[in-house]
Amino acid sequence: MSSAVTARRRPTARSHAERRQAAESRIVQAAFDIVARRGVDQVTLAEAGEEAGYSRALAAHYFASKEALLAAVAEHALEKYRLRMLAAIEPGRTGREAVLDGIAFYFNETRKWPKRLRAFFEVMNAGLRWPSIAPTVARLNAIMIERFANHIRSAQDSGQIRANLDAKAEAIAITGAMRGIMGQWLIDPDSIDLDTVRDNFIAGLRRSWSA
Repeated sequence: MSSAVTARRRPTARSHAERRQAAESRIVQAAFDIVARRGVDQVTLAEAGEEAGYSRALAAHYFASKEALLAAVAEHALEKYRLRMLAAIEPGRTGREAVLDGIAFYFNETRKWPKRLRAFFEVMNAGLRWPSIAPTVARLNAIMIERFANHIRSAQDSGQIRANLDAKAEAIAITGAMRGIMGQWLIDPDSIDLDTVRDNFIAGLRRSWSA
């Protein structure tokens, strides 16, 4: 076998930047898992580093403070949610049904991963106390609200939703209602029939949009 062929088959060593990115990703995921189990107040840089399989000092080396790590965790939560939302709506579907699909997805999917849902709420609430997290939480809110608002506007253009509805205000109300319902469910899931609540919520929106 020629040396050229051997060189082509030899695995390429990862660069320092690639190794760092991989380590940071594992540390952030570990911190996210800790938040899911015990909340943001219980996260430490040392434990996140150890749980990710590295030394206690490495997390502190990559993240200057706990606040910086939590900001990265918030970004991680945002990206996970964004990808799940993209998968929820059929390609090419817009307007009223896209909004309702997104709402149904939120109720159907988030209950499948209560630990991640708890982490999501922990990160959201931490935005009130940790200044560096607030911009990421605000961006997550804006992404979700604007996605719903755009579909509502599209539905208004096609006559599926009444034209005098304020699309952004409606999107804010929908987002707040969904999170409030899921927060109640997370605290006491046995007391809430989530399927019935979801169906009633969607049916109520259909009625109000055509009024």
